Amino acid sequence: MADADLRPMSLGEVLDRTFNLYKNHFWLFAGITALPFSLLLIAQIAVAAAGSVAAKAPAAHTAPFSPGAVGGMVGGGALVLLLYFVMIGAAHAATVFAVSDLYLSRPVSIRGSFTRVGWKVFRVLAVFLLLGLILVVGIVVIPFVLFVLPTAALKGIGLLFLIPAVGIPVAVLILMVNLMCRAAVSIPAAMLEDLGAVRALERSVHLTKGHVLQIFVIFLLVVVATYVAILVLQMPLLILMMASVTAHKTPSFGLQVLQQLAAFVSQVLVGPIGTIAFSLMYYNLRVRKEAFDIQHLMASMSANPEPNASSAA
Repeated sequence: MADADLRPMSLGEVLDRTFNLYKNHFWLFAGITALPFSLLLIAQIAVAAAGSVAAKAPAAHTAPFSPGAVGGMVGGGALVLLLYFVMIGAAHAATVFAVSDLYLSRPVSIRGSFTRVGWKVFRVLAVFLLLGLILVVGIVVIPFVLFVLPTAALKGIGLLFLIPAVGIPVAVLILMVNLMCRAAVSIPAAMLEDLGAVRALERSVHLTKGHVLQIFVIFLLVVVATYVAILVLQMPLLILMMASVTAHKTPSFGLQVLQQLAAFVSQVLVGPIGTIAFSLMYYNLRVRKEAFDIQHLMASMSANPEPNASSAA
């Protein structure tokens, strides 16, 4: 087993190592990421097939939906959505374990990474839920202070009130971005330190203190990569689908399948990059702040003593 390269890294080195891991172990990360999106792809193709059959059926033979059928569709959709989020969480967790094994020069496989996830997937979902609540609060607060308060100010409350009414949404937006950056390594912390959701968020806030700008750059690059993949792979097909809708035609089943396949490919290609980067940043922050490299070296020496070391008499 090769020695692990544990050392403090700059932002450029984190990104360089991210893309090297992604390139050198592409099929590993693509295989991990493909699992949840395969479920979504199958569900989307099934829905497209059902819609295509319904569109071709004669109107006289199309039975109206009964309340039971509608309830079954809603319940089935909710079950598929729940399973999809569980698989998404499992993919994130498995990717974190895969990056950890590669970073520490341990054997790694798709099956082994998913095996280590187990019930920990629900911790990932809990982290997603807490972050979602933060975003919802921000989404509710920002429109209120951005539209309601300025409108009231312009109606006679006073010009001085307009200044905080404009400044508050900007401050709330900055706060939300800061919170998301501070929570960026919460999933690696939850998986690799066996922490609950709240404790993992607290741990992430502690580790990322003083490194928000670097994490924001990583977020920005991931967003850019995502939109580039969408523009290259999905946009031409989306334009064709929009042209069909504009012409009052239902997009053909083949076109819908191609669009879903393009979305699947773009998600599998881009999906692992952010998780790899933030997993490496987690270790980088631990090396910088907690001397994790020394801790790991001492633990390795204790677990694997030198074979030629002299024994005590």
